[in-house]
Amino acid sequence: MDSETVGKASRLEVISRVMDKTISYVVALLLVAMSGIVFGNVVCRYFLDFSLGWYEEVSRFLLIWIVFLGAIIALIRGDHLSIDLLQLVLSPRACRVVVVLTDMMMLAVLAIMFQGAWDMAIDSLRSGWVASSVPIPYGWVYMVGPVSAALMFIQTLIKTTGDIRTLKEVPQ
Repeated sequence: MDSETVGKASRLEVISRVMDKTISYVVALLLVAMSGIVFGNVVCRYFLDFSLGWYEEVSRFLLIWIVFLGAIIALIRGDHLSIDLLQLVLSPRACRVVVVLTDMMMLAVLAIMFQGAWDMAIDSLRSGWVASSVPIPYGWVYMVGPVSAALMFIQTLIKTTGDIRTLKEVPQ
């Protein structure tokens, strides 16, 4: 490999690591906030004899964001479920071709997901639909769809470049 290819690969790896760390910290923060809100409601309900009317909706919104952002982390770390049966049957080169084709399909699906989630979030924002217990527009809750799709798209592009580089190195 020449130094330019190594430089590009390492820059992409740095972007991936920074994305992983940043999203991990955001998810941890959201999880702490959600746990604090639920625990606060338990304390209020059992010790102060009143319940926070908004805790359920806010904790649900935080959980939605945690799940979608967690999916990005799982994608970065390669922790999503996969079927590796074809690796037992195909040659190493054919396996790498299948991986690249899978990456391409993933990019197409993420583009569709982004468009659909964006339309839903914008429609919801335009409608003025807000949560019943707190003045949070549902459009901001739904915005996690396009955000996660865009970040997964970027990560999949990074993975695809690495997979294409690996495909070129596999002997025919």
